[in-house]
Amino acid sequence: MAGRTVVIGIDGVPFGIMDELSDKGYMPNFAALKDRGNFSKMHSAVPEVSNVNWSSIVTGKNPGEHGIYGFTDLIEGTYTLSFPDRRSLRASPFWEDREKRYVILNVPAMYPAPDINGTFISGFVSLDLSRSVYPKEILPYLERSGYKIDVDSALAHRSMDLFLEDLFDTLMKRERVCMKYLRERWDCFMVVFTGSDRLGHFLIDAYHDESHKYHGQFLEYYGQVDRIIGDIIKETREEDRIILLSDHGMEPIKKSVNLNWLLQDAGYLMMGDRPDRGYDNMASGTKAFVLDPGRVYLNHGGRYPRGEVCSPEDLLEELTILFKDMRCGGERVIKNVLLTEEVYHGDQIDRAPDIILVPESGYNLKGTLKYDALFEENIFRGKHTEHDAFLYCSDSELPNNPRVEDVRGLIEGGIYR
Repeated sequence: MAGRTVVIGIDGVPFGIMDELSDKGYMPNFAALKDRGNFSKMHSAVPEVSNVNWSSIVTGKNPGEHGIYGFTDLIEGTYTLSFPDRRSLRASPFWEDREKRYVILNVPAMYPAPDINGTFISGFVSLDLSRSVYPKEILPYLERSGYKIDVDSALAHRSMDLFLEDLFDTLMKRERVCMKYLRERWDCFMVVFTGSDRLGHFLIDAYHDESHKYHGQFLEYYGQVDRIIGDIIKETREEDRIILLSDHGMEPIKKSVNLNWLLQDAGYLMMGDRPDRGYDNMASGTKAFVLDPGRVYLNHGGRYPRGEVCSPEDLLEELTILFKDMRCGGERVIKNVLLTEEVYHGDQIDRAPDIILVPESGYNLKGTLKYDALFEENIFRGKHTEHDAFLYCSDSELPNNPRVEDVRGLIEGGIYR
């Protein structure tokens, strides 16, 4: 009997946490897998945000090919902010193969649910549960079970105890649905757990500090995820391929960095008197602006309504110097300043940022237009990292220095694209 493929995604988990917790006995089921498979750090796409990475994972393409560069973008020819979803994807995900049967649960940025040969439940950001499922016949079951697409992160701003209660409740309901559809017929089963990312953003410091009030609950969450991993493995066959992965890593934040503040202070960004209009409040004279997390766009003439940049070479050099010279308490903030062609390739590259900023460890780059200072601190404790996602496969060698784009090849049988 031909082997099937099981893919378990644990969003936002660095290699080090999986390695340490399995070695120390907190994740015994993953430890058993680790002993009989291949386990490696993995590089994320750039920028290292979830919707970019999961798009690369399921398509096997880089952002210059699939066209997703962040949680936000500007509608072509305007300064109007948009929020890309599955309909913005310009490359085909692996589940479009109609000869195989799939169960796909909670993959981020894949709303609304597509018509596939099997069962599909979209992950965050999904605006309407009824449009997040395929086939529609499964909706009543999900509603009865109280299924949640995502943790209510707003609770953390009110009470960390309420946030953690919701985190564990969401995981329990995800598990119930996961086990139900795992027992159906499929050739490829994929589920993503996203509470780990939320936990890291609010409480990564609790992992690193054993005296932290929530250290025990941080470890408990990973213990529960590991128990579910064990239950999933019990439902598989010996010949099945098991893949576990994260989409990016996570590290503690030193400071959040408001890059548009820097551009405005240096005279490259001019703002009007209507902040409620967002990026459309940018005034004549603007040379550059930033979208989250560190995507720098030149205000090109012909591309934007008030675009003025026609010869970008000198401007790119000036901005490179500006960002490289930025310091926080004498410490360098930007590790690398990359130009479009150094990062991306493909027929969607004309929509890419002109500059991609890679921060030094601990600096959380932001593209907000609401700022009071260059550096700030807030409730968030963890930020994404590019170099230390993890990848595990039970029966295939991994490529050297794997990237998220390599995962599709593993899913389809160990073929790297």
